[in-house]
Amino acid sequence: MLSKKPLSATIALLLATSVAAQAQSPAAETDDAKTLDAVTVTGTNLRGVDLAEAQPVQVIDAVKIERLGLASIGDVLKLISETGGGTGNFSTATSGALQADSPAGMAGASLRGLGAGSTLTLVNGRRVAASSFSNGVRSENFVDINAIPMAAVERIEVLSAGASAIYGADAVAGVINVVLRQSFDGVRTAVSIGDSTADGDEAKLNANLLAGFSTDTVEGLVVIDAFRRNGFYNRDRAITANERVPSQQGIFPSYNWGSFSRDDFVEASCPSGQRFDGRPGFPLGSLGAYCAVDRSDYTAFDPQLEQLGLYGTFNARLGDSLAFFSEVQLQRNESFATSAPAPWSQATIAFNHPNMPAELRTRLLAGGLGATQDIVGWGRFPDERQIDVETKNWRALAGLRGELNDDWGWEAAVGYGRSESEQIASGGIYNRLRTLAALRGRLCADGTTTCTPTTGGLWYNPFGGQATQDPNVMRLLRDTVPRNGESTTLSADLKFNGIAGAIGDRDIAWAVGLEGRREDIADRPSPLAEVNRLTGQPGVFGFGSKSANADRNASAVFVESLLPFTDTFDVRLAGRYDHYSDFGGDFNPSVGLRFRPSDALVFRAGWNTGFRAPSLAQAGSGTTAASFTLPCASGSEFFANWCGSRSGRPTILSQVLANPDLQPETSEAWNAGMVWSPLERTTVSIDYWNFDQKNTVDVDYFGLLRAALTNPSLIYTFADGSRPRPVNAPGIETASGGVGRVSTGEVFAPLQNIGVQRTNGWDLAIDHGLAEDFLGGRLDLSIDATRVLSFERSESCSPQVAPLRGDGACVGGQRLVELNGEYRYPKWRGTVALDWTSEDFDAALWASYTGSYYDDFRFDPAAIATTARVASWTTFNASWGWNINETHRVSLQVKNLTDRDPPRALGASAWVDTFNHDAMGRFVTLNWIGRF
Repeated sequence: MLSKKPLSATIALLLATSVAAQAQSPAAETDDAKTLDAVTVTGTNLRGVDLAEAQPVQVIDAVKIERLGLASIGDVLKLISETGGGTGNFSTATSGALQADSPAGMAGASLRGLGAGSTLTLVNGRRVAASSFSNGVRSENFVDINAIPMAAVERIEVLSAGASAIYGADAVAGVINVVLRQSFDGVRTAVSIGDSTADGDEAKLNANLLAGFSTDTVEGLVVIDAFRRNGFYNRDRAITANERVPSQQGIFPSYNWGSFSRDDFVEASCPSGQRFDGRPGFPLGSLGAYCAVDRSDYTAFDPQLEQLGLYGTFNARLGDSLAFFSEVQLQRNESFATSAPAPWSQATIAFNHPNMPAELRTRLLAGGLGATQDIVGWGRFPDERQIDVETKNWRALAGLRGELNDDWGWEAAVGYGRSESEQIASGGIYNRLRTLAALRGRLCADGTTTCTPTTGGLWYNPFGGQATQDPNVMRLLRDTVPRNGESTTLSADLKFNGIAGAIGDRDIAWAVGLEGRREDIADRPSPLAEVNRLTGQPGVFGFGSKSANADRNASAVFVESLLPFTDTFDVRLAGRYDHYSDFGGDFNPSVGLRFRPSDALVFRAGWNTGFRAPSLAQAGSGTTAASFTLPCASGSEFFANWCGSRSGRPTILSQVLANPDLQPETSEAWNAGMVWSPLERTTVSIDYWNFDQKNTVDVDYFGLLRAALTNPSLIYTFADGSRPRPVNAPGIETASGGVGRVSTGEVFAPLQNIGVQRTNGWDLAIDHGLAEDFLGGRLDLSIDATRVLSFERSESCSPQVAPLRGDGACVGGQRLVELNGEYRYPKWRGTVALDWTSEDFDAALWASYTGSYYDDFRFDPAAIATTARVASWTTFNASWGWNINETHRVSLQVKNLTDRDPPRALGASAWVDTFNHDAMGRFVTLNWIGRF
C-alpha cells in the first residue's frame, strides 16, 4: 500500500508556510513582474511576429484553470473538443494490474483520436523524457501528463493542425504545449478539498506553495505541489457495480477430467446466486456448471494516487544583449491499482487431494471420472491483483539567449530529462510452477517442486472458495515480480530569429535552427513476468510485463519564414529534416496561408507532412503477454473454425511479438478555415481539418487467424509437442495442431505496419460578449465543438465475408473500416459555457456534450443492423468565486451538477465507456488561495 506520511507531511508544511508568510509578508502579489524570458508562441519558431489567428491554437490559462477547479492536465484537455473521441487519450481510469491496462497512475494525451504517440506533448516548447513504461499492446511511448505539477502551469496551448515541420516530424496530429510559470513576486498558497456527493469516499486533497522574486536583472520562483486522491471503484456506483457478463472462472473453480465437453462440475458450497448449474435462471455455461465472479468488485475507475512536485526557475540578465535562463522540475507519483483475481486454467489437481469435498468427488465419479484419475480445474485465486507503482520524473534545462544585432537574436539550450518507474506486485500474483506443484502435493518447504505427498509435499487448497490455506504455502506461492523502467532524453538546440530581405516595404521574418537529442529506454520486468520461451507462458498466473531496451540519436535542422506578399496576405513556409540513427532521415515541409480582407475577417489554411519512427518501446520491444476477444456469435466469420461453434466473445490468450522489420509511419495533414469578428466582443472561427497516416503500427490478431485458415504452417500444437512453435515465430497454438477452438490454445501475433488511418471534420469556436453590465459584471458566452466527418482505419479482411456496417470493399486482404459513429467514436463533442465576472465575484456554468454512437455490435452478424446506441451525454458544471480582499480568495466548483449517470454501454464490461464518459457523479471542490 502507499505510504501516506510523505504527502501528509508536505501538506502540513505548506499550510504552516502559508501561515508564517501571512504573518511576516502581507504584501500583495504582483503577477505582472518583469520577465526576462522570451514569449513562446505555440506553432512557430518565429519571434516578434504577429501570428494571431494564423492557425488554430486553443489556449486555457491559469486563471481559467483555477476558476473551473481543474485538478489535472487531463481535466483541462477535456474542455477542448479536439482531444476527444476514440481511445487515443488514456487516463488513470484505464489503468490497473493487467498488461492491457494503461500504466498505473499515468495518463497520455491525444489529438483527433490518433493516439498519444502521434501527438507531441511539450513543456515550455521543448521535448521531455517519455514515460519509462509504454502503453498498451502496441508499446506506445507517451509523455506522462500526470508528471507535470499543476500549480506550476501558466497556460496550456493546443495546436490541432499538425506541426511536424516546426517541432519534429513525429508531431503528426499536432502539439500540446504546457507552458510553466516563469516569473512571480511574493508568496501564494492554495488548498483545495473535494469529494463526491455519493456515499463512497472519493476525496481529493491538494495543497501548493508558489514563491518568487523579481528585480531589474534577476528573477526566480519555486513551486511545491502536493496532491492525494482516494481510489474510486466500480463497486461504488450502482450503474457499474455489477459486471455485464460475469466471468465463468470463479473463486469457486469448476472441474472436469480433461474433457472439453459440457461436463464441468462446481462445488455445492458455491453461493446459490453465483452457481450456474442448470437450475431455472442459472443456465449452464459453455463448458457446463460454473461459479461466477463479478470482476467489478475489484476494478478501479480511478486508482489511489499521490503526487508531490517541485518546479523552479532562475533567470538573469547578464548584459544589455545577453540573458541566462534555467528551470528544474521534479515529480514523484505513487499509485495503487487493482484488478480482478488472476485466473488459472487447465490446472491438474491430484485425485487424492486431501481437501476435495466428498460431495464433489461423488458427483465426479458418478459422471465418469476414473477412480484414480486426476481432475482438471478452471478458476481464479481468492485475492485481487494489486500493484504499487512509484514514478520519479526530473527535468533540468539551462540556456542563453541574446542579440546579434538589431535584426537578429539567438537562443541556445541544453536539457536533460529522466523518468524512472518501479512497479511491485503487492498482492494476488502467484508463481505458476509452485502453484501447479502445490495442487498435486509436490511443493517443498524450501520452495522447490521435487517433493511428493508422502515426502512432506505441501498442498494448495483450491476448494471451499480457496479461503482456507496454510500461511507457509501462501508465502511460497506469492510473488512480487518487480518491474523497473528508465527513460532519458539529453537534448541541445540552437536557434536564430531575425529579419532578412523584404517584399516591398514589408520585412521577411526568419527562424533557423539545429536540434539534437539522445534517447534511451530500458524497461526491465522480473523474468517471471515475461513470457518463458520454452513454456510459452509467464512464470506467474494472469500477469505479464513487457520489456524494452533501445536507444537512438536524433538530429534535426529546420528553417521557417514568413513572407508578407501584401498587407493582407502572407505565406509561412517551413521545412525540417529529421534524422534517426536507427531509421534514417526524412524531410517534411509545411505551408501556412493567411488572408485578411478586412480587420474583421481572416481566412487561413495549412498543409504539412510527417514522419514517425517506431517508438523506442516498439523498436526495442520484447515478447508481451496479452489477450483479445474473439467474435464468436453464431454465423460470424470465425464461428465454425476458430470458435469451434462456441458462441459469445471469449477472451483469447495471446502474445505480442517484437518485429525488427517495422517501418516508420508517414502522414499528411491539411486544414482550412476562417476567423470572423463581426462585433468588438464577438469572434467566430470555423476550420476544416484532414489527417492521413500510413504504415500505422498495431497488432492484427484477426488477420493472423484468417491467414492460418489457408496456411497450415502457421498452426502449431501444444498438446503432444508434435509440431512445436519456433521461438518468436508468429502463429497459433491449438491442442490438435490444426484448425480448432483457439480458446484452448494461444495466438502469437507480431507488431506490424497495418495500413492507413484517416480522419477529417470541422471545428467551431465562438466567443461572444453577451453584456458588459449584467448584475454588476461582464457576461460572456463561449462555444467549442468538433464534428468528425470520418474516421477510417485499415483492417485485414477476407473477401468471402460480407462487410459490416461502414466497411469498405476487401481489396488485397485489407479494407477501410469506418469507425466514426461506431463504438467509442462519437461524431460530436462540445462545450458551451456562460462566464460572469465582476470586481469581487465570478461564476461560470458550462455544459459538456458527448454525442451518441452505436454500441459494440460490429462483429455480431445477428445484431449488426441493430439501432442500439450508447446515448448522448450532457453534464452541467458550475463554479463560483469570491475575492474576499486583495490577498484571499475562496471558490467552489461542482462537476456534474445534476448528478447524471453516464449512458449504458453494452460494449463495456462495467457498463460505462471510460474513454468518453465518467461514472463519478456529482463532485464538489472547495478552494482557498492566499497571496502574501
